[in-house]
Amino acid sequence: MARGERDGVGDPEARAASPGLADRYRVLIEHSPDAIGVHRGGALVYLNPAGLRYLRADSAADVIGHPIEEFIAAESIGPMFERIAALDTHGTASAASEATVLALDGTTLTMEAVSVRTVWNGEPAFQVILRDLTEHKAAQKALRYQAALVEHVSDAIVGVSSDGLVSSWNPAAESVYGRSAEEVLGRSVSYAVGVPCDPPSILRAGGQLCESHRRADGTALAMVVSAAQMPDGWVLVCADRSAVRRAEDHFTAVVESLEAGVVVLDHTGRIESANLAAKTILDLQVGSDTAGRASTLPFRVYNTDHSPIQPFEHPVAVTRRTGRPSQTVIGVERLRDSRQFWLSLTATMLTAGDPVPSVVATFVDITDAYRMNMKLEHAATHDDLTGLPNRPLILARLDEELARPAHADAMAVLFIDLDNFKTINDLHGHTVGDAVLGVVAARLTRALPADAFVGRIGGDEFVAVVPHRSGTEADDLRAELASPITTAGRVLTVTASIGGVTVERDDTRSALDILDDADHEMYQSKPATQHFSHG
Repeated sequence: MARGERDGVGDPEARAASPGLADRYRVLIEHSPDAIGVHRGGALVYLNPAGLRYLRADSAADVIGHPIEEFIAAESIGPMFERIAALDTHGTASAASEATVLALDGTTLTMEAVSVRTVWNGEPAFQVILRDLTEHKAAQKALRYQAALVEHVSDAIVGVSSDGLVSSWNPAAESVYGRSAEEVLGRSVSYAVGVPCDPPSILRAGGQLCESHRRADGTALAMVVSAAQMPDGWVLVCADRSAVRRAEDHFTAVVESLEAGVVVLDHTGRIESANLAAKTILDLQVGSDTAGRASTLPFRVYNTDHSPIQPFEHPVAVTRRTGRPSQTVIGVERLRDSRQFWLSLTATMLTAGDPVPSVVATFVDITDAYRMNMKLEHAATHDDLTGLPNRPLILARLDEELARPAHADAMAVLFIDLDNFKTINDLHGHTVGDAVLGVVAARLTRALPADAFVGRIGGDEFVAVVPHRSGTEADDLRAELASPITTAGRVLTVTASIGGVTVERDDTRSALDILDDADHEMYQSKPATQHFSHG
């Protein structure tokens, strides 16, 4: 079937004048990474490109017409039918739930499913929206949108005599208007289409108009009417846009029901449209005079390091500049209430090849997952008691310093061991000991330059890396630790053995070797004065 036939607009001129909303939604859905399918009577009747990729299908023919159960794991089939059985009216949607999807190659995918009761070719059907939870759980949710195909509708061809009477009426006209040729031939064209119709007026308006006609039963029809002058009258080509209009309404309802935000931006960056989720998350008032202007946006955006996102590096700007999809994680602060979100955002060209293209930005709120990932990452690389970097992170940072281009200053790496900490623990208990470690960590950090970093690598052992060695680091640390520590009503004195090594610009040792050398120097310093050994 030709694309024009699938879109329900057979006449080229009619297609050219047809509103572009349905096409925009269709492109939006086709570019979304979310899978959307329609099943009717238990059989799959439509699956978008993303769905085909998830099922590892080479073409729609591999899946269309197959029972929906073929693609759902056994444990998910029962819940699926329970979910859709509760959808008793058109347009109702189910709550999101997990389902295991079976691909043609035998692999399985854990996906989030939302079912929407709809109509396909006049019969009850269910549209299912599937989102890959694998990417969402990796803080790379990618949230996107799809649509169903527009029903095929043939054009009505009507011959009109110079006195305004119907001279020909093809079978498609009979189907569209619900009137037989015998009923309308020789009668007014206005009677035939159900409303006043004047071909000369259509010609004066440029040869094409969008009009509302009526079927014999009174049903309104959204028509694109093209008129051509003939020697003995006119020929009208009436393209029925009713199905497209219904599809537009349906697509709008689907996009509005999605949890992901959808925003369409014009070539200037102004927000043209946004769905309910986007309006809620970003506090948008689309359609107002200030909507979309950078100076008046009700939110600000920033990178994962909390630095502002420059206009040229925003995913929308990158996509507009390159023509390719762009994806990233961004932070958003809503100005009205200072609430902060983390979003997985993807920008895609909506009208490729257009000299003034629009861009669609789709985003998913991944705040909870992102913050959890950050907590887990911090817990894996930092000491829980003091908050300082742990041994793996210290080694990683030291490796980074060693990998930097040659620099003029030597580094200092210090290994610090608290001399009397076991006694503190034994005499005063671990609660006091933990408090002492917290104070020591703060003092070690305070005693060194801002570009130095301190970590805790054992019970009472710390490491400090000073990128620009001054030679006084050990003395500075001892001086900072010399003051008594008061905690839980006790005044305690802490001393430390400190071993240090100097890392010259041409040093070939690994981070682990350097740390071991500093450890050795620390033991050599007990109880002698700390000294440096040059690598």
